[in-house]
Amino acid sequence: MLFRKMSSSYRTILIAALILSVALVLPVAAVTTSITVTKYADNNYSQSVDAETFNLSQLRTLSSVYSNGPVYMQGPTFDSNDPWGDGGQNMINFYGHNGSRVSNITDEVGGMSDGDELKVQSSDGFSLYFGYDNVYAPDSSQGDMIVAWWDSDYGFVPDYTYGMRLFFYTPPSSYGVDDSLNLTLRDMEASFDPWYRHNYSLTWPSAKGLSSKYVQYLKIYPPHRYDFNTTGDTVEYAYEGDVDGVPGTSTVPSTAFSSTANIAADDSVSYQTDSENEGEYAAQRFVFNVAESAGNIEKIAVTWVGTGTNAGDTDGADLYIWNGSNYELLQSSTSSSEVTLSGEKTSSISDYINDGNVTVLVKQKSASNGDDASTLATDYVKFVVTHHHAN
Repeated sequence: MLFRKMSSSYRTILIAALILSVALVLPVAAVTTSITVTKYADNNYSQSVDAETFNLSQLRTLSSVYSNGPVYMQGPTFDSNDPWGDGGQNMINFYGHNGSRVSNITDEVGGMSDGDELKVQSSDGFSLYFGYDNVYAPDSSQGDMIVAWWDSDYGFVPDYTYGMRLFFYTPPSSYGVDDSLNLTLRDMEASFDPWYRHNYSLTWPSAKGLSSKYVQYLKIYPPHRYDFNTTGDTVEYAYEGDVDGVPGTSTVPSTAFSSTANIAADDSVSYQTDSENEGEYAAQRFVFNVAESAGNIEKIAVTWVGTGTNAGDTDGADLYIWNGSNYELLQSSTSSSEVTLSGEKTSSISDYINDGNVTVLVKQKSASNGDDASTLATDYVKFVVTHHHAN
């Protein structure tokens, strides 16, 4: 009632003020004119090891990849009879572009290795993820990853108001429409791992959905390393004691290490466990609290560096991983010298993550005879998770 009694001019001013106040609190997507590339530490994803920012002029110096024709990307078909767009429908023309290869930008901070993941983040917070192959060894049907800073209609950023924008193309030798400039739904299927493809509303394949606007950040995340280095962002535990064989449970031995400082680096400084009880083996157990979801993990790998000795019997050590029911042998040694034992799993990952933890056991090769000790010494141990996000 009060609003109706106001004069029309006052109501207009009030409405305008309300609209302005709403606009001020809403996030505003903005054209970008620079790219910041960051490479993060493998044991601490909040700690960068290198970072560089490149403005338009610097990006043009790194590389300039002119499309030499119109760039097309296929959007969703919304056709249950043809979800992968074999009929060629909804091919969207983005016109000509020029930009820098993503690989040339990431090279400036040391590049990527197999297993690394690249996060492409826009100024509005929108993000997409890609694997090493998409950046450095793309399938011919994908084309190069390009951050475009020039558009044939609008020119350079900031006049190109959707830039900088991510595209995938390989310029043809002569100007014109060319398959190397097209990213179809079938191209996306052939070139990207399932988790890196884009599905509109989680249902309809959309290559167009991989073309993010306002790109501002390129962030490189290596596989996640878990160890006892205090600079890490991970959680892990170490235990020691005697066992009478391979344990049937994942909770023994259960005596916590007095200190984990000696196993934090591969530096020939070790933490030693002795068993002098007849029939008992020296053992050490390591528990890693896994931050990643099992469904997003591609590989888990364990590495142990140390020695196993027994003057009265067999030297060496055995490395195991708990699979939810029992321990599986990963690798063994009969050497009295320091050795590296390792193993990995690439399938049934959830079997090895129990209550959020992966448990690793190292056992000396032979039991004490009551006179000669079974001795196990760990120099270093690590657990590495290769994982991905989903687009």
